[in-house]
Amino acid sequence: MKILHLNNEKTWRGGERQTFLLAQALQQPGVENPIACRPGGLLWQHAVAHGVPVIPMSGNSLRAMLQLARFARRFDLLHCHAARAHSLAAALGWLVRRPLIATRRVDFEPAHNWFNHYKYSRAAKVVCVCEHIARQLANWGVARDRLATIPSAIPLPPDDGLDRLAFRRELGLPADRPIIGNIAALVGHKDQATLLRAARAVISRRPDALFVVMGEGDLRDALLRQQRELQLDQAVQFRGFVPQAQRYMRAFDVFAMSSCMEGRGGIVLDAFAARVPVVSTAAGGLPEMVRDGETGLLVPVGEHEGMAQAIVRLLEDEDLGRRLCVAARDWVERECSVERMADDYLKIYRQLLGLEAAASPLGR
Repeated sequence: MKILHLNNEKTWRGGERQTFLLAQALQQPGVENPIACRPGGLLWQHAVAHGVPVIPMSGNSLRAMLQLARFARRFDLLHCHAARAHSLAAALGWLVRRPLIATRRVDFEPAHNWFNHYKYSRAAKVVCVCEHIARQLANWGVARDRLATIPSAIPLPPDDGLDRLAFRRELGLPADRPIIGNIAALVGHKDQATLLRAARAVISRRPDALFVVMGEGDLRDALLRQQRELQLDQAVQFRGFVPQAQRYMRAFDVFAMSSCMEGRGGIVLDAFAARVPVVSTAAGGLPEMVRDGETGLLVPVGEHEGMAQAIVRLLEDEDLGRRLCVAARDWVERECSVERMADDYLKIYRQLLGLEAAASPLGR
């Protein structure tokens, strides 16, 4: 079986991480599945460092299309992990006659135009990372029998013996302050503006609290201005892009997800796995993971005061935090393993290629 993963995004975000995890998990006898991605880009670097094969595909649309046209026919099936990659593969449909899968991760309907309707009609299967996105696409016009839901997955963090203080020392964070973390790109739908307003409300009750934001993006300057206006210079740190930032999850006392739009929000799974209590907005597919009072605390989108109250509650009620963490860790172990995700994709690949079903090659 020869599967070609397509992802020519510049960034290293949730979609690129999931592309890598899937390709890595599928490295087994009988399966060839390199990633076509930007040479030297973050996904390329990460794949090469971990022994996952890569094929160069530039970000320029015309050049990338020519590159894809040259090598795509060597594969049995194309798996598109980002919107631009899906567009490229669909545009070549007349030339590269291979089954096409598209994974949809974002929490908004595609625009209604002829090309979007064409490219989704070209996909033999559209895989959504949560039921919320599947419902969106069904309402938009994708036939239900061409939709599937396969949740994002994460590897469980290693039992490396490092405790919270060790991670704080690595990051240069104080040992004696409660720390609220946020790991996300600094872009509109992640809504760190609401997080900053929540931070202002939190420190009025807990002056010792420290917010640490890891991520880079177009809104950095605007958020820094807001930080100054709210007089949060000593209460909020912007750390920029931190490679493998999820590794430092255990440095936090609370993880806060402030998104106003969200597909799966895979970083929440890292908080669950690291046994860090979560406060999250009810955006998109997040309530499918963060069940209020069970696996985390859920607040309405954009309500900074509600987020602040939930953060303070977790800082002051350690028993509640422990209960949420036990349930969240148990859920992520059952439902979100990388092996399970890879098995589910393999079933779809086999179905589309007309191969007989086989026992799970990944041992599930």
